Amino acid sequence: MTIDTRRQEADPLVHFIALRTNTDYSIPPSLILAAVVSWILWTFYSTELLFKTISRITSLSPSIALGAIGLPAFVATIPVAYIVYSVVNRRNEHFRRSEGFLWAAIGRLKNSTNSTDTTRMFAINTAERDLWGTAVNEKERSAYLWSLLTLVPYVGGFFLAYALYRVTNDFQKHEEREFATIEDVQRAVGMPVGPLPAQTRRWFPSRNSLAYFAASLATAGLFSIYWLYVAMLDPAAHFQVQSHLENEVQPIVSGLHSMSPSRPAAVAM
Repeated sequence: MTIDTRRQEADPLVHFIALRTNTDYSIPPSLILAAVVSWILWTFYSTELLFKTISRITSLSPSIALGAIGLPAFVATIPVAYIVYSVVNRRNEHFRRSEGFLWAAIGRLKNSTNSTDTTRMFAINTAERDLWGTAVNEKERSAYLWSLLTLVPYVGGFFLAYALYRVTNDFQKHEEREFATIEDVQRAVGMPVGPLPAQTRRWFPSRNSLAYFAASLATAGLFSIYWLYVAMLDPAAHFQVQSHLENEVQPIVSGLHSMSPSRPAAVAM
């Protein structure tokens, strides 16, 4: 057992910070090329299905022409399903890790704070209330389900757009609630939070999800390619800022000592 492993077992805050490499991962942007190829091939497939253009030019039977296009189109869609899985799974894993870190921090604060310290207890109770609200609203979404639905020809474009709609909305709300909770934890330990509260900033890009969803449907999925691309990159700044805040909070909170239970007064003999 390594020293790092012992530290993680002894301190849950260290454990949740160590999980960042598994939860706050980047997705290779080059994978988006598969979405472009998939869209082009399915467009050719639709053209052949409606107008028999390729079968007329090549003298192939319509079924063979459709098969020659449809199989590569489906194969090209598999990496798209993988991207969708990665985007949704990253959302789930990041939310779970963040919630675990904050619950551990709040628990350590509560155990180390005297109930008569009203200022600190107010900040702790506010953080706890905010985190309960986050836990209620941030239900896990099935990465497997949404990735499989994306594979369905044509209809998969709708599921892709809807999955991106949910993930984008979820991240925007998550950032606001999460940073508000972190600020409450900072106040509880007496850390300065700066002249501009973190929750008023937008590290995760502000996007009109409803307009993006409508544009994706109106362009037969073409706009979804752009949306999928930015969804792969959007959380990067949020991850970076959050990691900085967690690295500041963790040593201070981990250094707090639990309140010793008061001993009963000795009875005179």
